[in-house]
Amino acid sequence: MALPNTDHTVTEIADTLREKKNLWFIGIGGVHMATMALFASKNGYTVSGSDRTAGEGTARLAAAGIPVYFGHDAARVVDADAVIYTLAISPDNPEYTAAKRLGLPVFSRADFLAFLMHGHPTRIGVSGSHGKSTVTAMIAEIFSVAGRAPTVFCGAPLRQAIAPTGKGNEVIFEACEYEDSFLRFSPTLAVILNVEHDHVDYFSSLDAIKASFSRYAALPGKTGTVLCNAEDAVALSCVQNSKARVCTFGIEMGDYHASALSFDEGLGRFTPVLPDGSVFSEIALRVVGRHNVSNALAAIAVSHLCGVSERAIRAGLSAFRGAGRRMEYRGMLRGARVFDDYAHHPAEIAATLCAAREMLGGKGRLFTVFQSHTYSRTAAFFGEICDALRRADRVLVAEIYAARETDRLSMSAAALAAGVGERASAPGELSAIAATLARELEAGDLCVVMGAGDIDRLFGEIFKSR
Repeated sequence: MALPNTDHTVTEIADTLREKKNLWFIGIGGVHMATMALFASKNGYTVSGSDRTAGEGTARLAAAGIPVYFGHDAARVVDADAVIYTLAISPDNPEYTAAKRLGLPVFSRADFLAFLMHGHPTRIGVSGSHGKSTVTAMIAEIFSVAGRAPTVFCGAPLRQAIAPTGKGNEVIFEACEYEDSFLRFSPTLAVILNVEHDHVDYFSSLDAIKASFSRYAALPGKTGTVLCNAEDAVALSCVQNSKARVCTFGIEMGDYHASALSFDEGLGRFTPVLPDGSVFSEIALRVVGRHNVSNALAAIAVSHLCGVSERAIRAGLSAFRGAGRRMEYRGMLRGARVFDDYAHHPAEIAATLCAAREMLGGKGRLFTVFQSHTYSRTAAFFGEICDALRRADRVLVAEIYAARETDRLSMSAAALAAGVGERASAPGELSAIAATLARELEAGDLCVVMGAGDIDRLFGEIFKSR
């Protein structure tokens, strides 16, 4: 069972931290948490924290002089003025339980993020069941090219050229719906990319998640704007009662849409059409798939609504090569290209594999290594996951990433492989999966390693001899 969000307002947190500067972050190495820690440090707080293992986030923090400790020890929080935690930690985390026992102020990531970004006059929140990180990163690239120096809180690593903690008026943030976290925020421009049933351990039904997104759509109020996908009927239903100005985007329909769309090995080219019927010059994307055309149109709409020039929009999208772990190229194995992707929901799996198939252009075989994320999601979407994985020619299934759960649903890698059929197997440990790829991949093939857990550890096995 996951920890809940706290329920503190921005004013309450500001009052609590008045003349208090010593902050401890539990799970500090996560992409969101690391950026928050860096932002807090640059704004006068003394920051330190802990995580289970080293990674890209902890390396960024160490480079900035922020102390990071590995493993969790209750004694470390004793001198903290406040503790910030991610919902990814377990309820029995020793630092969390010690902070509660000592009566220290404790804030969930969402509450503290709302506090950190409240001072920015323009707050752009990107929500949706899929695509949040990519669109957040696209907007960040465009705004950075435009010289806006935004502050960016993204769920995926950004390119080094983008400073996540800028000094501009805009904050661009990924607004996650899990446990209604995004309802803690106050976006002036709220983006809804799509709405599907997910996070089944919290949302009991599609109606439950629709109710949550409807509340999110209301957050900008009469003075703000909601940007919604015109081609997602569920998303559109969520904005019907919002008092904010409503704008739409979509590939074929919406205030912002595409004309003259074509693809070359999965890369989209199109002419953006604006609400008044005028057009931009053609844009050629460097990220694959029809879904990324939709993502780009959302980023174009946000940027245009915020007064960014056509030149900066085109330059930003032309420079954008993807967010971390979103069809990220990782190298060659036996002449096959290997990519890393975060897909874990059936719709994401299908979109990623369709884009990968387009990249092959009818040549070579499509392999995927898939790690399902949580037992509850695997059970709820078992059939849909199997259907989506059948888009690959060969499927290797890794053990399920449990995250916050224990297995009470008889879900396993072997069960998923059996559900996919003869093209799938569950080799077991990551070393066995790497060995299988080394035996079976051939020149011209393409392999996508997918999942939202720790499946990216596989690359250490695949390329360890290099």
